[in-house]
Amino acid sequence: MNTELIALLKTNMGLPLLPGLAADICVAASRIGTLIPASVIERIEPEGHEDFIFSLERIENIGEEIKPLHRVHWDETEAHRHGLPFNPDYETFIRYERAGRYVLLTLRREGKLLGNCAMYLDRSAHTQTIIATEDTLYLLPEARKGRVARHFVAYTENAMRRIGASEINITVKTANKAARFFRLLGYRHVENGLNKILEVENV
Repeated sequence: MNTELIALLKTNMGLPLLPGLAADICVAASRIGTLIPASVIERIEPEGHEDFIFSLERIENIGEEIKPLHRVHWDETEAHRHGLPFNPDYETFIRYERAGRYVLLTLRREGKLLGNCAMYLDRSAHTQTIIATEDTLYLLPEARKGRVARHFVAYTENAMRRIGASEINITVKTANKAARFFRLLGYRHVENGLNKILEVENV
């Protein structure tokens, strides 16, 4: 519930809609209600594995740094969507992050960003529990050696537990062969997803 918007409307009910009030209403209406407080998300602590560091970061702080990683990920795994423009809306990511509905975990070595896992958080209308849904889980090839990926996924799972999530949903594109990897980690194949790009026909 957007309590800020409700309070603003109650306070100004019956008053003329002046430009300043209209602007305040627009700003309040665009806010997303907080799901997980920042103080809870900040409980996620960094963890090391060999010479890699896994940690919670804010896309608001590393937006420019992470853009090339997102581009490489798109080129490698989203071939079925290449007819669509690659145009991420980072402002929306930030809005969700500020509302405790988006968590970004990163993998670095000697400060260099080599991978990330972004999770959307929501409360299930069916169970009233917190569900973490993977938006991005990608490691550059140099970070896929040994057991790094396995440890990074374990770090992600522990992070989600720490903030109260009871379920994780992960999608695996047919272009990569990670389904077997996730099954070995205890993930179950529970549905088949299909995709169709809707093209605009010239009339």
